[in-house]
Amino acid sequence: MTETHQQIEEYRNAVADVAEHIVAEINDADPDEDRDELLVRLLDEHTEQHDYVINTDLQIHTLQFSNHPCASFFHGTFKSEYGIHDSFPFQVFAADAFEEDVKDEVLKLLDK
Repeated sequence: MTETHQQIEEYRNAVADVAEHIVAEINDADPDEDRDELLVRLLDEHTEQHDYVINTDLQIHTLQFSNHPCASFFHGTFKSEYGIHDSFPFQVFAADAFEEDVKDEVLKLLDK
């Protein structure tokens, strides 16, 4: 297995691991709780501080291997007021991309 394939596999495993934890919490939640609100809250809680979001080196991997590397444009979190000399907002893009990948996996697991 090449290094790139290993990195992709590690990313996919991280996404799957977070998704499985979220699904377990959803399954254990009060049945009267709004599932959509719960999903949004759990996605935020489980992805916001994940290594693939906060680790500078892994942010690049997130954007390389994500199915949603441009999610920030669609979530409205990318700000147009970035200046020409500002650093690229890798963390913003990685956070939205990782969250979307996890959300896809959660929805896939819940459909089973």
